[in-house]
Amino acid sequence: MSSAMSTANGLMVVTKIVPLEDQCDIPMKNVISESKTLAMQYEKVPEMTRLFQKSHPMQLGIVQIFLGMMAVVIGVLGLLSSEFLGEVPLCLGIFVMISGSISAAANKGKHFCLIKGTLAMNIISSLLALAAIGYFCWELAKQLQDECIKPESGYNSEYWNCEASVNGYKNVVNGMKGLLLVMAVFEFCVSTTISVFSVKAIRQHSFDQLVGDGSFAGLNSTVPLLTEEDLTAPASP
Repeated sequence: MSSAMSTANGLMVVTKIVPLEDQCDIPMKNVISESKTLAMQYEKVPEMTRLFQKSHPMQLGIVQIFLGMMAVVIGVLGLLSSEFLGEVPLCLGIFVMISGSISAAANKGKHFCLIKGTLAMNIISSLLALAAIGYFCWELAKQLQDECIKPESGYNSEYWNCEASVNGYKNVVNGMKGLLLVMAVFEFCVSTTISVFSVKAIRQHSFDQLVGDGSFAGLNSTVPLLTEEDLTAPASP
């Protein structure tokens, strides 16, 4: 094997000359055969599966499970306090976890029933997330009550200690509400994305069923509608 070097436009070009006796075409054959195998496997994947897997259901399902667990934990903490309804994040978290589990289970996109279940649960989760967004926006706009008694005159250390405690408590509660609001917005985006691709996959499956039953066989038919005899025959009066 020999090599030659040349320069053009400030670049060095190295050319290798390989004799035919070295049989260097064997690795190329392996690469070509592997590429053909991958192409055949890609062609065997149904269009419904391709459309559904574009939403990355496994990754988004894991994200939903994580968001649901966080919402359940914050919901349990909300039940211990009377500042906001802990049932809202608790209910949202449970439905989100179920939606994430079904989305992850339908990752392969080969089972039509799992895709329909994924669509149904994600629609419910998106509606609950939308309701939670409105609820937590209202909660953040509402001011917490200040139960500290302000002295009429003079300095009162107990009052200022109470104010400091109340302000710290308000910051914690508002932080939890803000976190739940962000989680609800994120969950709405995730569930809507999965729902859109699930609808596309279901529509593709319905189309494939109609084509398989022969309802649209005429669209792909190669038989001409008119023969030469029909074209040359005189028109009837």
